[in-house]
Amino acid sequence: MLVVFRATGQDWATFVETLGAYSSEVEAAGCQRIEAYRNRRHPDEWIMIQEWPDKQVFDSFADRQGPDLDRAAGWLKWKDVSTWEEGVSWLPGQPLSTRKGAAEPGALHR
Repeated sequence: MLVVFRATGQDWATFVETLGAYSSEVEAAGCQRIEAYRNRRHPDEWIMIQEWPDKQVFDSFADRQGPDLDRAAGWLKWKDVSTWEEGVSWLPGQPLSTRKGAAEPGALHR
């Protein structure tokens, strides 16, 4: 399951440092992937994508550790958080990959 976060923030460097500092804790909680990007025209707009086995595992982590991570990351305002369970991806030279439902641990696509 993907969790997509949209945020506005003022200190990208602190946000990135926080992701690195807490990466082992986030992984231990069940997160399988994190990507974060800053908008090229509006550098205060950020997006983060996380992959989790299911919503229950993500919610448990968010309830327990989310507020601490938010504080450590500096000033930011979450504009939107949404969950996505079904998807499709493509990599050059490989067939289209589809995905539905919870992922098996360590498997990004089925």
